[in-house]
Amino acid sequence: MRSAVLAVTRAHTTTATTAGSELVPASGRELLRLLRITALPGPRRDRDHLLHWSAWRRHHQHQAAEAHRRWNNITTAATT
Repeated sequence: MRSAVLAVTRAHTTTATTAGSELVPASGRELLRLLRITALPGPRRDRDHLLHWSAWRRHHQHQAAEAHRRWNNITTAATT
C-alpha cells in the first residue's frame, strides 16, 4: 500500500513539474520522509517505554548469544 501511494505521488509530482520550475521531482525517499513527518505519528519517547524497550532488546540479545553458543558447541562436537 505504501509503495502504491509513493508511486502515485511521485508520478503526480513529476507531471506537475513545469519546465520553468526550479525544483526537481521528489524522489521516493523524499516522499517517504515527508509522509513520516506529516502523516505518521512519532515514536514513543517516554521513560517507561524506553526502559521496557531496552530490557526487551537486551533479553533478545541474550537469547541470541545463547543460541549461537549452543550451535557452536554442537558443531564443535560433530567435527571432532
